[in-house]
Amino acid sequence: MTSSSFKKWLPGILFLSAQVTNTLYELTQDTRTISWAPHTTQVFYRIDAFQNGVTWGRQAVEARYGLAQTQWEAHAPGNLRRLVTSVEAQAPTHPDSVRISYRRNGAPEQTYLWKASR
Repeated sequence: MTSSSFKKWLPGILFLSAQVTNTLYELTQDTRTISWAPHTTQVFYRIDAFQNGVTWGRQAVEARYGLAQTQWEAHAPGNLRRLVTSVEAQAPTHPDSVRISYRRNGAPEQTYLWKASR
């Protein structure tokens, strides 16, 4: 390959390398923040909030967090955890605890539990 031929292919090689690196990064992290590729993760989740041992209703959970109580999401479970953490950090009143049950791409169910610090 001559020097001028290499310069011609260099932008394409760099762009392809960046895509491959980004794909490998996204597959190993819990976030989809820098990916411009189609999402390859599907997360089925359920959010439950509890106050004094009583489960909040569907409408209360959906109003508080701005998304459906039970649904699927095209993003990583980390986005759901960060949503709950940020809402609870800013809201004036808190439930005692919030539980997110989720399955990523059909894998076994996992649970994230947020507890209020009182």
